[in-house]
Amino acid sequence: MKKSANAKKGIRVLSAVMIGTIFLSLTACGGSQTATSSAAGSASAAGASSGKKWAGKTLTVCSWGGAIQAAQKKTIFDKFAEETGCTIVEDTDPSPAKVKAAVQAGKMEVDVWDVDTDFAFRGEKEGLFEKLDFNVIKKDGLVENFITEYSVPSEMSAICISWNTNQFSESNRPKNWTEFFDTAKFPGSRTLYSNPMSMLEAVLMADGVSIDEMYPLDVDRAFKYLDAHKKDIQTFWDSGSQSVQLVSSGDNPLGEVWAGRIIKAKEEGQPVEYDWNQAIITSDSWVIGKGSKNVEMANDFIAFATSAQVVADYAIEYPGNAPCNTDAYKLMTQEQVDKLASSPEKVKNQVYYDVKWWVDNYDAVYQRFQEWKLS
Repeated sequence: MKKSANAKKGIRVLSAVMIGTIFLSLTACGGSQTATSSAAGSASAAGASSGKKWAGKTLTVCSWGGAIQAAQKKTIFDKFAEETGCTIVEDTDPSPAKVKAAVQAGKMEVDVWDVDTDFAFRGEKEGLFEKLDFNVIKKDGLVENFITEYSVPSEMSAICISWNTNQFSESNRPKNWTEFFDTAKFPGSRTLYSNPMSMLEAVLMADGVSIDEMYPLDVDRAFKYLDAHKKDIQTFWDSGSQSVQLVSSGDNPLGEVWAGRIIKAKEEGQPVEYDWNQAIITSDSWVIGKGSKNVEMANDFIAFATSAQVVADYAIEYPGNAPCNTDAYKLMTQEQVDKLASSPEKVKNQVYYDVKWWVDNYDAVYQRFQEWKLS
């Protein structure tokens, strides 16, 4: 889920500063943080003498940058480095194009990728990933629909209705997707996700399709509805930061945005609000790149990252997304659970997207969407 054919959140997250760089935080054993190779060398030397399993070793992890990766660093990367003695090098932009390029070049410098789950399913068919070791990675509590031999869920994310609070009040704003497209009641331009996956579900709910009858998607019906409202959709955003900026600035006072992004924006004081009702729940997956030289350590990392306590810590740090391990809920307070984009109570009025349907139909629908935008 995330952008051009793959653009989803791929872009959803990348902060301009972080894009494309293998950067920054060399998180060494003990949690020190530096970008200098000399410091990394010192950290590795310190780790090597610690007696920990991966002391002196380096694991490269690629995620989505921005607030998501900052939360992962704090609750996953730093903790794994501390526990095992390794150094974690972070990279950003786990796009399909980047993964494929690394495999085709026979130079897999990234070990663990946090990819869109639909790409995890497609990439598996294309031989882009290493098979996971489920003697190490425990499936207990993991959301079963998103487990394959090559991938496990990393987090559940939600895309939801948002609005500019300078233009709409709590009592006078859209409360569902039908109202979202009601320009007579709520005037102003709209912005939608540039990826049909997740966006078409919102459109179909606006047209009256129930959550229980969502799949298989009635694509013809969705495009017919889009035809009728095309004039009201001013932009199709490609990144999470762009979506928030459009709503916050008032350029497009109503938007379909990533929950995590809008929560952070609200916390920063931007004039935005959101509603969980009819949110679409998507997911990301951990995978190991084909040709990784650190497969055993990568499996250890994924086992750590998907354990209930670590998942709970991450969900508390970044409540815009929900736990991929349902056992994590048991380790959180009710107040913490209530803040999640998809708590067990909220999910009753939300849609879990059907990954398998999108894997089978994505290319054709995406192509049709591109042609529709140009029509």
